[in-house]
Amino acid sequence: NAKKMLVIGAEAAICPVGIGGFASMKALSTRNEDPQHASRPFDKERDGFVMGEGAGALVFEEYEEAKKRGATIYAELIGFGESADAHHITSPTLDGPLRAMKKALNMAGNPKVDYINAHGTSTPVNDKNETAAIEELFGNNIPLISSTKGQTGHCLGA
Repeated sequence: NAKKMLVIGAEAAICPVGIGGFASMKALSTRNEDPQHASRPFDKERDGFVMGEGAGALVFEEYEEAKKRGATIYAELIGFGESADAHHITSPTLDGPLRAMKKALNMAGNPKVDYINAHGTSTPVNDKNETAAIEELFGNNIPLISSTKGQTGHCLGA
């Protein structure tokens, strides 16, 4: 019920434990010597992600409060969805992403979706699973899809 919230996230996992853990799961790209091919979400030759580090901050506030103070409004949050299917960290099922997307669209009143900035890890199993969930949800009306991880690396929770 807050009128204003500051949300901050950061993650710095480029360290021996972070790299070692994802390497042991075979989730990291083996093409780091060739950056143009190292992390390619949804590409047929994808082989894993490149670790990234990042941070971000967002201010959320009631629309009327923002208008009252003359704030520039960049976006409006009309829905979100989350799931914690906990099946397997590198071998997901269709249920988790499909449930999260359905929740978001339902909360938002089922708007027309023009673009999806997908999770898109560049791992063969995750990208295939995420694509299947999007196809299941949108049928023949699939919006444009991309993932920024090819440019930023996988910043995990940031």
